[in-house]
Amino acid sequence: MRCTACSACTAPLDTAAQLCTACTRGLDTRLAELPSQYLLLADHLRPGAARSDGPVDLVREAPLPVREDVLTLRAEGGIVSVLEEWPAAMQDARGWGSPVRAGSIERRVLTAARGLRLNLGWIATEFTGAGALAQEIRHLTAEVRSIPAPPAKRAAASAAAPLSSTTARYAAPRSASRLTPAGSSAEPVAPNTRRRVG
Repeated sequence: MRCTACSACTAPLDTAAQLCTACTRGLDTRLAELPSQYLLLADHLRPGAARSDGPVDLVREAPLPVREDVLTLRAEGGIVSVLEEWPAAMQDARGWGSPVRAGSIERRVLTAARGLRLNLGWIATEFTGAGALAQEIRHLTAEVRSIPAPPAKRAAASAAAPLSSTTARYAAPRSASRLTPAGSSAEPVAPNTRRRVG
């Protein structure tokens, strides 16, 4: 029997299973990352949060208040729906009934991903949908990772940057005393005091 999730396995699996070791490990890693990736997508919701280096088109219509592609991934029908579909199929195959879906979308994403990881041993060896599950989760994480990260905030970077020697010299407070010419040993004279000449 060959791995049902990849085309890299040219030799039969050592034991009766649905996924090879590499695909099982990759699926586990992606399921572990998806809840945090879901949270990080909130930083990309604003339309100007990410930009490409390509030409800028003239926009004559008002932009959406949020990025549509990111909103689709974070809303019903996005990450949460893809994840919850598989625990339901897995539990049905095991005769456990339908899983409970409750709480916020964030909580549901975490619950579904955790449930799949807890049953990954059975999924990799017995679940006939394991290959389709691994492929869909692979495509989902690739879609999430393809969204460019927001540009760094220049103000924060400038504030953290150290002052150059030139900047530090001009930024230093001026002394209240008068400057003494180089090589002179004369003491500073108070502004309203005249030195008596003998």
